Amino acid sequence: MKLGLMGGTFDPLHYGHLFIAEQACVRCELDEVWFIPNNTPAHIQGKSAHLTPLQRLELCELGVQDNPHFRVSRVEVEREGKSYAFDTINQIKSQTGAELFWILGGDAIAEILTWHRGPELFDLCRFVAASRPGFPLQNAKEVLNAAQASRVEWMEVPGLHIASRDLRERIKAGEPIRYLVPDAVRERIELLNLYL
Repeated sequence: MKLGLMGGTFDPLHYGHLFIAEQACVRCELDEVWFIPNNTPAHIQGKSAHLTPLQRLELCELGVQDNPHFRVSRVEVEREGKSYAFDTINQIKSQTGAELFWILGGDAIAEILTWHRGPELFDLCRFVAASRPGFPLQNAKEVLNAAQASRVEWMEVPGLHIASRDLRERIKAGEPIRYLVPDAVRERIELLNLYL
C-alpha cells in the first residue's frame, strides 16, 4: 500500500491543500492520502492554531468527505503535546506497514532539516514537495543534499494562491470564502461563527 500523509494546522483546510493532495495522489499512484491536523505545531516558533484541534479535525473531515481516496487521521490530535512528523510517521508506519509519502509545500521542505530529527525523516519516508507561489522548488533543492533530494518527488502545480491566514482575515472582514474552501467547510464556519 502506498499512503500519502499531509500534516499541518489546517486552520482552515482549503482547496490549495486538497488540490496538492489530489495531484500527489495521481502523480505517485497513492492508494490514499491522510490529512493529519496537528495538536500543537512544533516547528514554527510562536505559532498557535486559532481553532481547537477537534474543530480543525472536523473541518478536515467535512472537506474531504467527497473524495474516496482521502481520509482524516486523529493520530496527532489524540497525542498530547507538540506534534512531530517523526513520531507520526513512525506510528503510522508501524500500524499500516505502508510505503509512506509526506506531502508538503516547497517552502516547508526547504526547512525540513530544522524539524525535530529532520535528517532522519528521509530514512522513514519519501516526500512530495509542491511548488508554491513565490517560492520556486529550486530554492528547496539547494538546501538538501543529493541523497535527500533523491527521496523527494518535485511537483510543479498551478499557482493556487490560497493561504489559511488570508482566509481567516477574509472571514473577519466579512468577505466571501466561497470557492476557496469546500462548501461543507464554509457552511460549518458560518454556522458556528468561527474565526470571528
